[in-house]
Amino acid sequence: MTDPASEQQEQSAGEATPHDRRRRRRILIAVGVVLALFGALVAAAVVGESIARQQGTLLIATEVREVFSLEEDHPVEVEFVGFSVLAQLAGGELDGVTVDVPDLPVGELRGDLEIIASGVPLDLEQPTEKLQAVYRVAEGDLAGLSGFLAGTVVNDIALDDRLIRFGTGFEIFGASFDLAIGVEPSVDEGRLAFTPRSIEFNGQSIDVEALRSQFGGIVDPLLDSRDFCVAELLPSALTLTSVQVGDEQLVIVLAAEETALGGPGFAELGSCG
Repeated sequence: MTDPASEQQEQSAGEATPHDRRRRRRILIAVGVVLALFGALVAAAVVGESIARQQGTLLIATEVREVFSLEEDHPVEVEFVGFSVLAQLAGGELDGVTVDVPDLPVGELRGDLEIIASGVPLDLEQPTEKLQAVYRVAEGDLAGLSGFLAGTVVNDIALDDRLIRFGTGFEIFGASFDLAIGVEPSVDEGRLAFTPRSIEFNGQSIDVEALRSQFGGIVDPLLDSRDFCVAELLPSALTLTSVQVGDEQLVIVLAAEETALGGPGFAELGSCG
């Protein structure tokens, strides 16, 4: 026979009392409030991060346009290193910034500039830790160098075997002679220097000195080393460090250390030694 008292206890154990139900509701409400607050904080952080990136991009792009005397609508793309720009701004310094400036004119040249900066302070009057600028000139845009490569008319320019090759020629007593000269670029105190390394005379390879001995002073203007002052076209803070000839582009590298982006080093043009 079942004990009525035991049966009543089992029913009571299986049913929640009004007190238990109220406690569970309070716990659920508290959890809901916490989740709502967390969601609001996350949303605020996302909005704040977006605003920080927009304002940072605007500030840096404006400064870059001023430094290189660009129009207000010239495209400048800015990317930030690190997860949270907002946290970096709170610390007063950006970990790193990459800036891309397509179709940037530098004298007679035109190319794409990439700037990689690290340790960039919010106060642009304070020095940026390190900055490297890489200027890439496509093979088809090298015509601007023609006046610095030879003392006569340049027919065409191409990049080949780590040299800049250009076609030219000369005349003697009505006879025309074609030259294809390969010059090697190098850096010399703010200048791009171009030194002849290979010669093709009427389609045949010939030594530089052999050509000189055969034609004397007539070919000297074509074979002399020449240079192009890059420094006087760029902010004085940027130091020309290297130049390389790639398969399809000329790569010019510049650098600056501990120089303020908003200081005189980026407001004044450089000069060649």
